[in-house]
Amino acid sequence: MCDFGFETKRNSNDPTLHKMKNDKRIRIGIIGAGPAGLTAAETLRDKGYSDVTLLEKQNHSGGKCRSFRHAGFSYELGAGIVSGNNHTVLNLVDKYGIKTERTETSSVMIMDSKTGKPLNPPGWMEKLALIYQLVFKYRKLVSRFRAIAEPGWSKIDRELCVPFSQWADKKGIDLITKELAKYFTGFGYGYFDEIPAAYVLKYYSLETSNAFLHKAIYKFPDGIQGLWNTVAKTHRILYDTTIKQIERDKTVTITTDAERLRFDALIITSPLDEALNFLDASSEETSLFSKIIYYDYRDYACTVTGFPKITGFIPGNFVSARSGYPVFWYKRYPDDDYYTFYVICDWKISDDEVKKNIQQIVRPLGGKVTRFEEAVRWKYFPHVSPEEMRDGYFDKLENLQGKNRTFYAGELPNFSTVDQSASYAKKLVERFF
Repeated sequence: MCDFGFETKRNSNDPTLHKMKNDKRIRIGIIGAGPAGLTAAETLRDKGYSDVTLLEKQNHSGGKCRSFRHAGFSYELGAGIVSGNNHTVLNLVDKYGIKTERTETSSVMIMDSKTGKPLNPPGWMEKLALIYQLVFKYRKLVSRFRAIAEPGWSKIDRELCVPFSQWADKKGIDLITKELAKYFTGFGYGYFDEIPAAYVLKYYSLETSNAFLHKAIYKFPDGIQGLWNTVAKTHRILYDTTIKQIERDKTVTITTDAERLRFDALIITSPLDEALNFLDASSEETSLFSKIIYYDYRDYACTVTGFPKITGFIPGNFVSARSGYPVFWYKRYPDDDYYTFYVICDWKISDDEVKKNIQQIVRPLGGKVTRFEEAVRWKYFPHVSPEEMRDGYFDKLENLQGKNRTFYAGELPNFSTVDQSASYAKKLVERFF
């Protein structure tokens, strides 16, 4: 059995200290067949590596890209759209001939959480003030931190390691905060009084802002999971695989419920805290992975009669005190009675309670939930606290890359969007392999 090693450099500050030797024969194992794992596999193959195996605990690919069909149409229970600056995903779309179409982003309802009635749209003065804050304040601020849009978290400015609401108050961008909350908290990324400002700026970067302004937002008429299913068919994936143990020495030995596998390098794209259940973790890995925070984000697809046929947000529920109540609902097709409601919960509230809250939301506008069709509960948006970010969390994580023949990708090292997970995985392979 061959033992393929690493290139090593004497400068401990070199980010490629543990770079793999340029030997295309090495055996590479990837844990997770979501966007990050599949992008890593795709990039490795493009670079000439042929012995790559993905291990996936589910019976399908796609991770949080979960599409399903109802009455002949596709719907999303997870991530479902990409923007024009999401080049990694869009390159795969072009490569595999996946169909996309522009999605409408302007026609939405803003609901009053207390009355259940639509809030009055902002007057022209407020609209002008919002445009001013966006063009002359927010975009200028984001330009100062433009490097944050790059994959990873190198050299985070300490100014951004505070809760976004605190940072935004100092910058006088209250209307921008109100606008961004719809697409940040509404999409499950948490509350502005908890999340470091760096995450918000990475999510709504200058490039993303430009994509929204030009309405370059795309959905997948056949479901976004179809993209990853198509990519997955071209790779070796072991589905329904439960990992029992990983031992790392001169090789990486993975014991599953069915067999023992040996690799020369390992890429983990699944939740890193869950990897502690089977990984021969070092003290550094244990310390870092145990500090990851998630949100309990749930999606409920249901048939609702008598309800306005439009997408909507409920800003009054954008606070932790209102966990368990919908923050957002999505109307994918204008002519049917099918809606998807999105709810940030607290890990304790039951599905029955959430369903009652959804019914309570639709009632004031004459709506009635006639059937709950599909539901999924996500362990969502792995992130760290402002204090951990300020203490150099991501520098410590990057310093682990390649140690014990192991590399880390997925959502945590960048951000929990489809493209940002994929783009980091691509960059990781380009850096180290």
